[in-house]
Order: sequence, then structure tokens, then C-alpha cells
Amino acid sequence: MRQRKGGGTSFSIERYKEVSKKLDTAGLAWEEVAASRLSKGDLFCLHYMMDIENHVPLYLSHLLVTRACMDPILTAFLACWNYEELWHGENLGKFINLYGIEFDSQDRIANVRANLGLQNSVSLMSTMAGSWMLKDFSAVYLTIGAINELATLTGYGALIRKSGHPVLKDLLGRIIKDERRHFAFYFNSAKEWLSGNDHAQRMDRWMLNRIWVPVGQGVKNLEEVDALALYLFDDEQGEEELLNLDEKIGMLPGLSGVKLMSKALYRARERVRKNPRWAWRLIESEAWAVARTKSPIGELTTRRSHADDSATAVGGGA
Repeated sequence: MRQRKGGGTSFSIERYKEVSKKLDTAGLAWEEVAASRLSKGDLFCLHYMMDIENHVPLYLSHLLVTRACMDPILTAFLACWNYEELWHGENLGKFINLYGIEFDSQDRIANVRANLGLQNSVSLMSTMAGSWMLKDFSAVYLTIGAINELATLTGYGALIRKSGHPVLKDLLGRIIKDERRHFAFYFNSAKEWLSGNDHAQRMDRWMLNRIWVPVGQGVKNLEEVDALALYLFDDEQGEEELLNLDEKIGMLPGLSGVKLMSKALYRARERVRKNPRWAWRLIESEAWAVARTKSPIGELTTRRSHADDSATAVGGGA
């Protein structure tokens, strides 16, 4: 990252390191999770959000092959950020399990990652190459980080509004507090990098208009991304929230008037106009509950399947 000027950012990394911790769920009424009903749309969103929170370690691996690994402030943030995001995914999974939907969290995470196939490796290599070839590439991933964190906390707020579930409101409200700190870091870091840097501003805007995609796209397909966007934001209040999000990101140097989240919603609406069943069919048919095609976890991770463990126990091991 660029050389910091004294007092140049309102985000204190020292303070953040001191307060960073596992998500505090003390007093959360877990025993009442199943007492209030959730719609199919609510459940679709919860599965989507859990999968993306659990994907953070892979996203972190992309950042750590870039110039980011040279900045001790950024790597300190990423270490804390990754730990906090771990507990977001864990607690969303716990909520879904307590609601009555059973799945093995570790198997689900392993299979979601395995289904990315070659895509993850190609993405990692292109990110690494872009970072080392382009001096101001950091401005792009810091800005994307700010957009994604703000979009995430906005999405959680929309799900609170849509679901009306008291325990989910409490859980997501606690997660939102973490996401606000994450957004503050990315936003202030991006602002610092972009301020007085015309080249970085031009590149940032050019890249965002060409490579940015909504949170989760890539892990999820386009129809799944549209289903989330339409369920949460396809009303007057939701659209206003996305316009406000774009306006806030537009406060970064060189990004005035940028339209990203609202444009994603409008494009999703256009696809529905062409095919009224698009996106909504995933929610209505409860496609979120269908197990993903299983990948040979044992070949892709160091974990063995339960069947392997049983065979070893019977055979006596090596």
C-alpha cells in the first residue's frame, strides 16, 4: 500500500486488533430458532450467505499472492477479518441446523469449494499477475472489498426486514457490527490510496466497470445471484438501499456517479422480463435444499470421508 501520512485514516488498526474476536452470541435465543417460520426465500438467502461467508479463506488466498502480502497493516487486518468471517459462517450454519435443515457443515464447505474446479486456480493466478504488473492494482481490490462488505451488511439488513424472524434479527445484527468495521477498513484504505492519485482513480473506475461482480458470483451462478438480489431488493425500499450503497461508494476519489449494485438489480429485472421463471424458480422449487453434486472430498482435501474412517477402523489401519 502507499505510504501513510500521520493521521491519514480514521480506521485504527491497533484498536481493531485489540477488539477483534469470535462473534459474541451470548444470550442469543438459539432454543427459539424453530419457533418462528421462514419463507423459502429467507432460507435460500441464508444458504447463499452461509456459503459465501465460508468461502472467505479462499478469497484470502487470492489477496495473499498480491502486493497485499507486503503491507503489515493490511495483513494484520486480513488475519483478524478472516477469523471473524469464520464465525459468521459457523453461526449461520448453526442457525439453519437448529431450524431443522440437517447437513454436515464441513462436507458442504468442501464440496462447494471442490465444485469451483479449475476456475479458482485461474482466478488466483490472474489476480496475482494483475497485482504485480499494475502498481495501483491494490486500489481495485480495496475498493471491491469496500463494496462487498457494504453490500453484505446491506443484504443482512434486508433479510432482517424480509424475514421478521426475531432470533435471526439478533444474530444478523451482531454480524452486521463486524461487517461495518470491515467496511470501514476497506473504505478508508481505498480512499487513502486513491486520494491525489489520478492514475489509480482512472484504473479503479475502468476495472470496476469491467471485472466487478456481485458478492458470491463465481461461487454461485448468475441465476442464484439474481435470485438473492431480487428477493432482497426488488421493491422500492430495496432499490433505494442499493442506490444509497452506490452513492456511498461514489464518495471515493474518482468514483463519483458509479453504478454497480443498482445496475446489477436492473439487469436481474431485465432477465426476469425476458423469462418470468428466471431466478424465482430456484426459490420456489427449493433448489437451495438439493445437495450439490458430491466431489471426491478425500482427493481434494486432507480430510478423509466417514467411510474411509470406518474402513480403517475395521482393517486396523496401516
